[in-house]
Amino acid sequence: MKTDFSFLCAFLILALSNLSFQWPVENARLTSTYGESRADHFHDGIDLISNSSDAVYPLEQGRLVYLWDKALFPEDNYPGGGNYKIIAHRGGFSVYMHLQDGLSLKRDLPAKEALGYIGNTGHSFAKHLHVSIMDPMTRSSKNLLPYLPPYADLKSPEIGEMCLKIEDKYVIIRDRSTIRLTSHYPLLVKIFDSATGGEKLGIYSIRANFNGKQALSADFDGLVSSGKNILASGRTFESLYDPEGYYKIDGLTYRQGPNDLEIIAADFAGNKTVKSFQFNVNLDMDKAGR
Repeated sequence: MKTDFSFLCAFLILALSNLSFQWPVENARLTSTYGESRADHFHDGIDLISNSSDAVYPLEQGRLVYLWDKALFPEDNYPGGGNYKIIAHRGGFSVYMHLQDGLSLKRDLPAKEALGYIGNTGHSFAKHLHVSIMDPMTRSSKNLLPYLPPYADLKSPEIGEMCLKIEDKYVIIRDRSTIRLTSHYPLLVKIFDSATGGEKLGIYSIRANFNGKQALSADFDGLVSSGKNILASGRTFESLYDPEGYYKIDGLTYRQGPNDLEIIAADFAGNKTVKSFQFNVNLDMDKAGR
């Protein structure tokens, strides 16, 4: 869809600070958060469902600048995002994915007029809306939650099992246990958040202290493209996640005897959980492995 370049530039030069968006669906329920693991990449938006209406509204009034709809390309397979629309507004671009079939080419979109309906098109396992905000000029995306009205979340993240991946096997390390190591493997930790008690959401920030030194500090407030990599807090996906969804604490050097780990996990609402582990290590390495 052709659009006015000067219109886009006028929107893109405005900063995201002081923005305030509306929820794009009524009675929104969050089913996935920004920055979560998707096996081999970061989730660059939030996923929502609604129990009251399938209508999807723009985050604020804006202008339709691009869309993909099955009605326009009936011979093509759905792309990963299914039917989607891209809206230009003062914060850059907002993207709405997995919409139902149903073509509308209306260009100017008031905040109170539906742009489409929640669907299950593309690479989607259930009906939901994926929405994100992006700035192609800086090749970045932002966590949408800071710019939306508060979302009720009184539950703190849950920190679960800790393990090592040794060759193809995941070995659980229990608190106060003893383990023999032949290499300085990354520590893997299961962490998830829940707002209502029924979801398994990603967290907003993670901190890890290992043997008295900070080993990890990451926030999921934005993703930036750098060369061939997408970075969160300056870290690649592979340095923050294991393919099975564990959070990864890399670059550790174990010591003979007791080793101490402290994990601090927080969600966007500010709920925080702190958990400490101690485990004994028997180092069995040659000089090259030390």
